[in-house]
Amino acid sequence: MPLSLRFDGESDDEFRTRGESGLLIARRLVAACLGNECVQEYIANDERPEYSVEKMSSDPIVRVEYEQAIAYGDMAGALYFTRNKHWGDGPQIMPLEPDDWFFPDHYTYEYRENSLYNRRFLQRQRMKEILGKRWRKLVGSAKWHNQETFLRILEPQEERAIRRCLNVGPKLFWRMAKGKAFVPMKPKERQREFSFDDQSDAE
Repeated sequence: MPLSLRFDGESDDEFRTRGESGLLIARRLVAACLGNECVQEYIANDERPEYSVEKMSSDPIVRVEYEQAIAYGDMAGALYFTRNKHWGDGPQIMPLEPDDWFFPDHYTYEYRENSLYNRRFLQRQRMKEILGKRWRKLVGSAKWHNQETFLRILEPQEERAIRRCLNVGPKLFWRMAKGKAFVPMKPKERQREFSFDDQSDAE
């Protein structure tokens, strides 16, 4: 039996209206893709044969939008790539903005400011930096174990390292690694920058 694009019970007028609407959406997605600065750069690059007006016209790069993040890529691939992401409501397929940027050879995503996913990632990253090379593995251990197991396998010297480096107990540490609690940590130290014209310290 041949595949039909028509929904069961759909009238001629309903089918025609849906088809015309789909065509307008497709045209808008293609126009936005070809109008994107990044796409234009890749099309002009002879080393990127996978980018051409013909290819982008038949399979445009789109924005796959979620509540907490946006992915960029061809529609089918970007939907598949984000299928297991926990980024809140979505997905929604939207046309590219003129200044959207994405990698030419793999799917690209960016987090929105409200992204809990990204907030968890940044906290774990900072915890590892503060713990240092010797103890950073504790973050992964807490992330992948439930609290009972983590507390049972935690060794006394590891608990002391957690308290010394992060000034929290093992239970709160576990919650931080899980992204269930967010605790202020000491910021990264940054080297001050001085102008060569600044002679105030020398006087």
